[in-house]
Amino acid sequence: MPLMGEPLLIDQFMPTYDLAVVYSRVLRAPPEQCFQTITDFDLFQLPAFRVLIGARGLPIRLADALRRRADEATESSAAPRFRLRDLPSMGWMLLGERPSVELVFGQVGKIWRPGGGSPSEPVTRAQFAAFDQPGFAKLVESTRVDPYGRWSSIVTTETRVLATDQDSRRRFRRYWLLVGPFSHLLRRTALRVWARQLEGPG
Repeated sequence: MPLMGEPLLIDQFMPTYDLAVVYSRVLRAPPEQCFQTITDFDLFQLPAFRVLIGARGLPIRLADALRRRADEATESSAAPRFRLRDLPSMGWMLLGERPSVELVFGQVGKIWRPGGGSPSEPVTRAQFAAFDQPGFAKLVESTRVDPYGRWSSIVTTETRVLATDQDSRRRFRRYWLLVGPFSHLLRRTALRVWARQLEGPG
């Protein structure tokens, strides 16, 4: 009888979806080291990430949150940072975590609108999977690290989106035509940078 792989945390919160964007790469480092490096890595170190913010290629609420962090850092003379673990301060909620394996965040909003358009009542972790109020999109971001051989790992990043009604689905698709290329570029760049951090140049 074939062995079944470990269930994904992301499947608990969004088993079906309108869009999935998945990137993966083999990194020549053990899983725990990969997970710590990736989740603690400051994405503000990536020039492409700063370009995305300037081009508003990110959801507007996230871009505005990052600009506020940069302004606050300027006032305090501290360099601004953006790590995966900083997402809750930017409107995301932590949905689940398997230490050193998987980290999943979620968000509900009208991401195609300025300000994001959050529901009138905040959506909790317990409500997230069942939330179906018309007019919104649910987003899930997952970062997962699996062992690959004795000394390497497979890193997978995945974003899933589910609209709560047909009109929201159309709005999101138009929005994605604009931001999708920026999102793909950011993910590819992040994987290359993580590889250099863990494996060294070359």
